[in-house]
Amino acid sequence: MNADTRGPGRRADAHPARSRDDVLVNAACRTLRDLRASSVAVFLPVRGEPILGAAVAAVEPLGVGLMERLPMDDEIFPSVAAYKTGEPKVAHSIDTLGKYPQFAVFVPYPLTIASAPLESEGKRFGAIAAFWPGIFRHIRSDEVDRLSAVGREAARELIPLAAAGVSMQAGEIPLVTAMCAVSPAVGDDTVRDAEIAPFMYHIQQLALRLPRAFSLEDVVHEVDQRVVAGLKARAMAITSLENGRLRVVGASGCSQAFLRRLEVSSSCSGMPEERAMTEKRQLFCDTAHPQTRDRVESTAAGDGAEEAEKAEEYVWIVSPLMAGTRVLGTCSIGFTADDRHFAAERAALNALVPLLGQTFERIRAEEASHALARQLQQALLPRMLPSIPGLVSTSRYVPASGGLELGGDWYDLIPGPSGGVTAVIGDVQGHSTAAAVVMGQLRSAVRAYATDGASPGSLLRRTNRLLGELKTDLFATCCCALLDPETGRMRVATAGHPVPLIRQASGDYLDPRPDVGPPLGVDVEYEYTDVSVHLEPGALVAFYTDGFLRAGPGHEMGRGVIDSAYAVSHGQLEAIGDEVVKRTSVFPRAADDAALLLLRYEEPSAQARHYVQRLEIARRDLRGVQRARLFLRAWLSAWSLKALDDEAQLLLSEVVTNALVHADSDVDLRVRRYPHHLRVEVRDSDPHPAINVGRPGEAQAEGGRGMMIVSALASAWGNSPSGRGKTVWFELPF
Repeated sequence: MNADTRGPGRRADAHPARSRDDVLVNAACRTLRDLRASSVAVFLPVRGEPILGAAVAAVEPLGVGLMERLPMDDEIFPSVAAYKTGEPKVAHSIDTLGKYPQFAVFVPYPLTIASAPLESEGKRFGAIAAFWPGIFRHIRSDEVDRLSAVGREAARELIPLAAAGVSMQAGEIPLVTAMCAVSPAVGDDTVRDAEIAPFMYHIQQLALRLPRAFSLEDVVHEVDQRVVAGLKARAMAITSLENGRLRVVGASGCSQAFLRRLEVSSSCSGMPEERAMTEKRQLFCDTAHPQTRDRVESTAAGDGAEEAEKAEEYVWIVSPLMAGTRVLGTCSIGFTADDRHFAAERAALNALVPLLGQTFERIRAEEASHALARQLQQALLPRMLPSIPGLVSTSRYVPASGGLELGGDWYDLIPGPSGGVTAVIGDVQGHSTAAAVVMGQLRSAVRAYATDGASPGSLLRRTNRLLGELKTDLFATCCCALLDPETGRMRVATAGHPVPLIRQASGDYLDPRPDVGPPLGVDVEYEYTDVSVHLEPGALVAFYTDGFLRAGPGHEMGRGVIDSAYAVSHGQLEAIGDEVVKRTSVFPRAADDAALLLLRYEEPSAQARHYVQRLEIARRDLRGVQRARLFLRAWLSAWSLKALDDEAQLLLSEVVTNALVHADSDVDLRVRRYPHHLRVEVRDSDPHPAINVGRPGEAQAEGGRGMMIVSALASAWGNSPSGRGKTVWFELPF
């Protein structure tokens, strides 16, 4: 089998006699034949990842059991052990599955596995592994010796190829072959087995992977890898039927003209895709079919492109994607025409399309559920955090993943009647619509009590009684703090919730140690109390739910995350929030949402009012940009910063215009003067980030130029979640 058509880093002139994959295919097929294994895999390292990946697989038509990606840090996998130690290893799949049960989907029955390193002359490239069904098969010492000999011989042939610059790393999927690849004198039955084996292998892999796909993009990627690359198809187009029209959700190797025709096709267009949906059956279109012309993207260049494409003809297999009797779309695969009858390809795709149809239906239902969950959750969060003189705030919220996993986490920042501000964070038990509804009720009640001027202890007592009166079976944890920006005094109370982490500007932490009462709804008569702490200017306060930080005993883990984030971000609050999300993403919270509210106390509010200014711009205010420019000019003059006027107004115009045009919401503009830089924040209600899509030398659409200007001129800029919207900010030094 000629393997020069795939694989990363291939250089055809590196070794004229044999390519890397020729060496690996030969080793795998010899092992498959000589040891009578059901499958053989050759593993090589994966670039940039601590993983061994299958580069080549030799299989019998019904040979299964390959795990294509093995974590390099665990020698329970015999191929990893052989690669790391240089010694052959024999193991049973039951041992592996005991520690990694998620791999059971790829190993449907017990296997015995033997592996040996690919090593010669002190150079180790990977490992070769043979698989046999059953856990009681005895692997003889001579079989291990033969496997090791094949590994040494293959490594000897790889040494000059590696020296010539040929990649010795695995691609995304293995090259699949069968035993007759090294046996020229074989019968017709064996040849047919060799043709069928790769199809069976890749279709089986698709059947195992599609149920785990989370988006249509994942589906397209898997089909592209397994059908186009794995089965050596020339082109692919997958469509989804939406409102009576086809929408291309993914394509590979197709011409733009074909894809445009596909999306505007109708029932009378005569295209095979329309016929396949109408007749609900697979169609085979040979080279004479008039509607399969010009479908394949040209690979030639210059004046000879058209002639080169005409010299190569294609056949197309077009299948409807169905769930039950409903048509959901189409899958069209193009192959280079030759003397094959394409029986194996048609049979393989007949097995594939029902899986695609079921996957499409599942993903559509899950996407609808996720959209509903996101909309409801976002509606219950604050639209944007208020501007409080002397206090800077930001928030982060990461929803639970999977289905209708509506979380009960919430946060709020509420100005009080006497100049104070109440910070609240809470978590309602469970992940359901009921939890989200109770969360909304509690948030409304807490906001009303805080606006009325209630202290933290009183606020929790009243909310606790309210939850009891709601007669729900759910309880909730909650922590609240009342901060006086004029004095820096903060009172804290908590109902079964972690107390906030309070980091002073010096790096020391305050430990308020309030009386941690029971969660709300557990004891409606409980009397919650609060304690006081004093914040110095520059203090950072982090409120969080248990999806973030995982503070642990003594808050040591949470403090470490905050300190690391603070150091990397140089104390910039938005960057601290981003770093906390990044650093805690390793914690498993697939079944839990997470909320984070960060506050930085900067200075007494009377002093801060002079250096923090705010302007509100109404949605679709046509003169909003002009008013923002005048507003900024006035304060730059008052702060003796006229030298920044031209540059600051240009950047402000771009960011405010972006918010008004694309967010279609009210805009909150805040300008802050710091000792050495000016900071401008523009908040809106659209959660989608502003993106700098520009690349040097490329023509840009109008919508992408604004953020390119900001990126080029500002000393720093970024997007940050803010309530259920976002903040786009930039800074200029002076």
